[in-house]
Amino acid sequence: MGSSIPIKNIQEINCIKDLYRQKNQISELLMFTLAINTGIDLISLLNLRVKDIKNKKYLCIEKNKSIPLNEEILKLIAEVIKDKKNNEYLFSNANGNKRHRTTVFYSFKNIIAELGLRNKYSVASWRKTFAYHYYHKYKDLSYLQWLFNQTNINMALKFIDEDENMNLRYRDGISL
Repeated sequence: MGSSIPIKNIQEINCIKDLYRQKNQISELLMFTLAINTGIDLISLLNLRVKDIKNKKYLCIEKNKSIPLNEEILKLIAEVIKDKKNNEYLFSNANGNKRHRTTVFYSFKNIIAELGLRNKYSVASWRKTFAYHYYHKYKDLSYLQWLFNQTNINMALKFIDEDENMNLRYRDGISL
């Protein structure tokens, strides 16, 4: 698959979450849910330690960027970290080491294949899913540009798989 696309269908998102729950893959569910609700990239997710997220209502992804965590995420965090020490990686393998991104890729690939969504989505779809749904709720491209360090509106629109003609956004009624 050449280019990833956002998961636009909420039912598909819920099916992915449900399958993670059925398989008791709570850590993977947390990773997926964090990404699609915050837009955080996979490398940043994998670098998180328990102390970075324990008892916090916001996730700090850079010096000046913090993102609120919803109730679903907070409950998943509590479940995932209950037996972990502060300095451990939030997403660790059986040896306690940081989980490798290829492991995450294959795990997600298996989930979407099991749901019949093969070759439709990838881990790169996670951030785009957040951006797509944020844009459709708030129509705020400037926030997405800032969050994802994009230089122009066209980049942001392409990122979320939107082809919007900005000329159509002009509003009548401006008469100064």
